[in-house]
Amino acid sequence: MNALFLICSLVLAPGPDNLVQPVTASSQILIPAAGTTPGAQGTFFTSDIAIINLRQTAQRVRLDWMPQGGEQHRDPLTIEIDARFGVRSANFVAEVLQITGLGSILVSGVTETGTLDLGALLHVTSRIWTPQPGTNGTTSQSLPVVPVSTINTPAASIFGLRHSEQYRVNIGLVNLDSREQTFQISDPSAATTPPLVVQVTVPPLSMQQITLQWPVDVDTPQYLVDNITPAASRSNLWLTYGVSVDNVTGDSWSQLGVTGAR
Repeated sequence: MNALFLICSLVLAPGPDNLVQPVTASSQILIPAAGTTPGAQGTFFTSDIAIINLRQTAQRVRLDWMPQGGEQHRDPLTIEIDARFGVRSANFVAEVLQITGLGSILVSGVTETGTLDLGALLHVTSRIWTPQPGTNGTTSQSLPVVPVSTINTPAASIFGLRHSEQYRVNIGLVNLDSREQTFQISDPSAATTPPLVVQVTVPPLSMQQITLQWPVDVDTPQYLVDNITPAASRSNLWLTYGVSVDNVTGDSWSQLGVTGAR
């Protein structure tokens, strides 16, 4: 665990009592996608993650791994972070969670009894990176983390992706509910006939990422994502994201789904 280290307390030196915390300071934060997993064209993606405790006291933090497809579930890992300190690893999933594959991570401040600590002030950053094939450099993307208290998604749209011979598109779905949820991904532009529609079922407390098999000549400006689970068990505790990845270098960018944009 050579890459795991404490973040210097000088970076987070105590300030005035009315210090404004970053908007992502929260008691519970979701990292939508993290992993240590091979990609296409010789890439190998890992997650550079930092978890920072902004409180003036030490904080217990529980890490719940939510695996792709509901596989590889493991017991939660609890760590303690000193006051105004943090932990960071350039290969967090392998070095800290000691697991491989792709999944989501639920980061929760907890009390000594293991219940959610609503007073926790956690700040999380996450970057997915890979060595660039054929060079000594790297390429990476930042995927925004999300305070769990803000997740309430009846439906979503994803904008800003590219799909062509150069770029492939991955769509991720994270299900925070204790029940299975089924989603539909579609293209509202009617660029193909019949319209392209994909359905994905995500097990409880897990995630699923798929590569869209859209024709390479369809560069869709918007993807619609709907929860089509039967109403009796349908939940809004989910989110979606999209990633465009350069098929040559592995360079990529990501976008969270936007609710209420149709």
